[in-house]
Amino acid sequence: MLPTRSLRLRLLILIVVPLMLISTVAVYWRFEVARNTARDIFDRNLVMLCLAVSRDVANSGGDTLSETTSNLFRGATEGDIFYHVYGPDGSFVTGYSSPPVSPKDAKDTLNAPVLFDAKHLGRPIRAARLAEHVNFDGLVGTSVVTVWQSTEPRRDFALRMARQTALITALLMTAVSGLVFFGIKFGLRPLRDLEDAIIKRSHADLSPIARPVPDEAYGIVSRLNSLFARLTEANEAKDRLISNAAHQLRNPIAAVHSLASATLNAPSFEESKERAQSLLEETRRTVRITEQMLSIERLDGFTFKPERMEMISFLKDNAAVMALKSLSRDVVFEFSSNVSAVTVDYDPILMQEALTNIFENALAHGG
Repeated sequence: MLPTRSLRLRLLILIVVPLMLISTVAVYWRFEVARNTARDIFDRNLVMLCLAVSRDVANSGGDTLSETTSNLFRGATEGDIFYHVYGPDGSFVTGYSSPPVSPKDAKDTLNAPVLFDAKHLGRPIRAARLAEHVNFDGLVGTSVVTVWQSTEPRRDFALRMARQTALITALLMTAVSGLVFFGIKFGLRPLRDLEDAIIKRSHADLSPIARPVPDEAYGIVSRLNSLFARLTEANEAKDRLISNAAHQLRNPIAAVHSLASATLNAPSFEESKERAQSLLEETRRTVRITEQMLSIERLDGFTFKPERMEMISFLKDNAAVMALKSLSRDVVFEFSSNVSAVTVDYDPILMQEALTNIFENALAHGG
């Protein structure tokens, strides 16, 4: 997996690594091209020298090479070049005494140079051979000219070309890597500005981020602004709940405290019992006010999600809880239904709050 701690490093790897792979392939390709080019150049040079030697041997009767041909041998290519000439009768005419042996598939063709690879004195060589019909001092027949050279010069030529390509590629890669590094650094500057804007936010300042951002970061900023807005609403709801609780519960709590003191200081048991009953009623009222406030705050951010559910069993479960409350107040509570099951779409939380409000209002205000 790619490292995820640094976005700059991740982008640098994603850009530079493919470039390095492509550059490696390009250097290898350049080496192959240089090797083929060297092969063609050196082969043409061998053929040219082979033709020159054949011409000089034919003109001089095998005695000497011309000055032009000698100059070609000295300056044509890198490395030593050797030659050998067989006369029409198969005898040695000039050159080096032991020519390389050609492979079996390299058959001589009259008046057409033949190129082949072989080994000479244990070293790999490349050779050109030409068979021509000649007349040496009345001796008529086929003369064979062989010119050969070690393969090291052509390999060195290809390596030199590949090294030049590798050096140029390395310089280009270094320059590109530097440009990419600083380009990424400047390209990621908007994210640094966004980070500074987020750092400035606190519990006291959750204002939306209004500064321009890149298109790639627009979704993140939109989600952050939405989160800041929800946090602001939650803080406002919390402050509103505290304010309402302080306002709504101040008098009930004071009344509970007064009734508790009056109950404690009652002159008789009967009067203490009456005051305790009043204390219980006031406590119930305070509890109900608290439950209603909490229900309102809970439902304030509630999302309505209706579900297809069976209604009768739901009503029976809630009626059982309400029946216990009604018995404590000497109120008869009955639940009856002329159907056994009804399936409707409703939200169980909202439905339970509605039933509780109806029941509490009936107990408080019913005749």
